[in-house]
Amino acid sequence: MRVHAQDPPQVNVLVSTQVLPFVQECAVATVLLDPSPSAKTLGPLIDANQLREPTNLVLAAITQYCSRAPGAQMVDPMRLAIAQPFALANISAATATPILRLKLPPVEGIRNSPQRAAAEFVCKCFGSTTEGLAPFQGKIPVADPQGAIFAMDFLLNEPRLKFATPIEDRPSPTECFEFLQMLTTEVSPSSTTAQRFENFAIRARRSMDMSEGGLMRAVASSLAHIDADFGVTADWKSLENEAIPAEIASAVTGPILGAEKVEGLGWVVVGSLANNSYDMGSIAAVFEPGGDDIYTWSTLHTGNQGIIDLAGNDQYKGGDQQGPAGAILGLSLIDDAAGDDQYSGPHLSCGAGLFGVGILIDRSGNDRYRTGAWSMGAGILGAGFLFDQSGGDEYQSSVNSQGIGGPLGIGALVDIKGNDLYRVDGISPGVDGVPTISFAMSQGIGFGARRLIAGGVGILADFGGDDRYESGEFSQGGGYFYGFGMLLDQSGNDLYRGSHYAQGFTSHQAAGVLIDLAGDDVYWSMISAAQGAAWDTAISLLLDAAGNDTYRGNALSQGSAAEQALAMFCDLDGCDHYVGLGPFIQGESGDNAYHFKETKARSFSVLIDAGSGEDFFSSKRTRGGVTVTGPALTEGAPASAPLFGLMIDLPLKVSGTSIR
Repeated sequence: MRVHAQDPPQVNVLVSTQVLPFVQECAVATVLLDPSPSAKTLGPLIDANQLREPTNLVLAAITQYCSRAPGAQMVDPMRLAIAQPFALANISAATATPILRLKLPPVEGIRNSPQRAAAEFVCKCFGSTTEGLAPFQGKIPVADPQGAIFAMDFLLNEPRLKFATPIEDRPSPTECFEFLQMLTTEVSPSSTTAQRFENFAIRARRSMDMSEGGLMRAVASSLAHIDADFGVTADWKSLENEAIPAEIASAVTGPILGAEKVEGLGWVVVGSLANNSYDMGSIAAVFEPGGDDIYTWSTLHTGNQGIIDLAGNDQYKGGDQQGPAGAILGLSLIDDAAGDDQYSGPHLSCGAGLFGVGILIDRSGNDRYRTGAWSMGAGILGAGFLFDQSGGDEYQSSVNSQGIGGPLGIGALVDIKGNDLYRVDGISPGVDGVPTISFAMSQGIGFGARRLIAGGVGILADFGGDDRYESGEFSQGGGYFYGFGMLLDQSGNDLYRGSHYAQGFTSHQAAGVLIDLAGDDVYWSMISAAQGAAWDTAISLLLDAAGNDTYRGNALSQGSAAEQALAMFCDLDGCDHYVGLGPFIQGESGDNAYHFKETKARSFSVLIDAGSGEDFFSSKRTRGGVTVTGPALTEGAPASAPLFGLMIDLPLKVSGTSIR
């Protein structure tokens, strides 16, 4: 069965009148961080302080070690970051542009919908054009229950066909869950573990691309296909209930208006205005007109699944292996239009994809999300998206969540407005051994499985409100093993609490950024490596564009790199307060023993405060001037010598692409 859209197709053509604030401020930061000799600030200071050769050695080491991804496969933003590490801000903005457009008002010729943004973001991350993606499907007519069934058939059956070829040779669900369990418990898989999953990794990487028949092409095409609205004209109150078919009688409670078993898809149910409950282990799709409904996942559902819920305070409850909008080998969609909803699931929930794509769209209400591992915008060899468009929301999870791009995956959590809480309380102790700090790997993370598969792209984007980001180790805009992670916050007075690799961090050949555009923000990290910290041939950036901000960190923080890495910290305006409680802070590099013998390279660290306000630095830095950090380089200086770095505290104004 098929139903055709009524509205004419629309195409996305970005017009010049659209202004993206993130793009503007990232361009400013990129000008300030330009290392070329002809630049206005950083480049000349590198030359004036005899740092050109050491900087080039660092860049060469990053290029050398970041070219060793398993199977030579990595996401496109990571490739760009390796080629132009000082342009990390611009690369982040360009990658996130489809997501950033969601905040803009509607413009003729532009389709700023979650589905369209997700499809284009996938293409960006895998270096592909959007050619061939389906245009906006228009309004699908829903005049009666049969129309609702046709609508679900239209949305889900075409993606089923798109995934058919890419998943032919994919590992079994059992293998997939074993892999997920390993990723949750081992930060860096042991040699024995890597050997055990080597065949899985080879098979998994085989089709993770945008070629015809590739899994990520199926992901992008499916997301574009479900970009549709509903023209609902049905008078639900006047319709008579139908009997629940015997085959799904145990899976549905409450009155329904229709049900049909659709070929290739499964059972499609049309609910009612009353309160209903559904066991989604036995149902492929639900179209719900209203009521306070309950959806549960008692058993595993592979393949395509969808829920359209128009109204009500609903509950979505996941099972042991899978939860709401948790996709395995296909597409899983939830589009909830209204109500204060609750979403929960211990695993693979709330916009998560494993060899598929899960997308959860909540359009209004004050919502509560409580989940376990691999959830709230999590992609593992697939993609996962969570879009919440309004309300003051709470996101609470345990680990590997809140915008994480796992191995060659894409994960995004996008919140458009409201004062929100993002909290990750881990289920295992942190790798640093502090008993009060748990392992998180969440909140805008690109995370790869060392020795097996490169990381993907993870993004947490919040566009409005005074927000709280609370987490443990490895969190808040970071990358691990060829992963590319971003945390982007557009406005509000925000609090960031993390610990040990947090707030614009990277470790082991990766790229990570935290960008906050406005507000008087507080950044707090209790253990080392945070706030623009890079470790082991990696690239990091913390960019705060405005406000009177407070930074409190420990060792290796506030623009500090170690082990042949590049760390950047850039605060563009305000009266700011910098406190670092350990060595290697505020534009100073740390130890470089890892690859020193082979590369003769150390690291490069830079902190730029470009505002004209009165700032405080806990270290002995030149206020209103330039400090070259670390001792002078002498013959035979050990790899542990804290070289090289710059701290620049000057009022630097940038207009367009030049400094005034």
